[in-house]
Amino acid sequence: MPTLDLTVRFLRHGTDDGVSCVEPEIRHEERRWRVPAEQAALVLVDCWAEHFIESHEAASGRIMRDTLAPVVRAAREAGLTVIHAPSPTYVHAYPQWVAYASDRDLGMEPAPPADDWPPAEFRRKEGEHAAFARPPEPKVREWITDPSRYRIADAVAPEEGDFVIKTGEQLHRLLKHRQVLHLFYAGFATNMCILYRDYGTRAMSQRGYNVSLLRDCTAGIECADTVEGQWLTRGAVYAIEVSVGSSTTSREFLAACEAIRDC
Repeated sequence: MPTLDLTVRFLRHGTDDGVSCVEPEIRHEERRWRVPAEQAALVLVDCWAEHFIESHEAASGRIMRDTLAPVVRAAREAGLTVIHAPSPTYVHAYPQWVAYASDRDLGMEPAPPADDWPPAEFRRKEGEHAAFARPPEPKVREWITDPSRYRIADAVAPEEGDFVIKTGEQLHRLLKHRQVLHLFYAGFATNMCILYRDYGTRAMSQRGYNVSLLRDCTAGIECADTVEGQWLTRGAVYAIEVSVGSSTTSREFLAACEAIRDC
């Protein structure tokens, strides 16, 4: 059985015997993996062609064109399952999304009634609870007015044989049917959807999948205090490495895929 042979990185929780267990001594550790290719998938999260934050659009576009596009091609050539998770509002542009979709995903079955706690008005931050709502963001409001026009970036767009998913449940059904256990993640934003979507790294790790992030195929959304050092991106990568799974690089992943292709 062909295998992906590559090195991954973890962030340790502690230190070795004889080393003071203090935060300045907590470091990364690497391990060598041999992952059966038929049990591996590349999961591409929110690889959008455009974004309302102009600097993030520029950074993510550069990563997709220069770094991620070769990874996607190599994964296909190596026979890995390639899965696009572009957010629920984007999937309808891609007919592949109906594979493994449930009746509820397809709008043929109503959603179950919501739990009565917290109260619906509180969840919506309305009425007497309105003061707890975040202030509306004009750029976000403009962005979501017509999401049907948005697309996955051409550099990594779905091709025949790829899958497109809408929810974590749909992703789980796909992976179960194809007997996939190892998920290699790439996409955006590291500190938001990569971590927190129901098909993101944390949720799928909690389902028991082996999760690894391609740390040079992602970028977080920064702010005035963090953009210079890319601290939110780095912090999200470290959060995945310490409590969710591991990380690796596009170079490691490409070499592993090319070794399979050249066999």
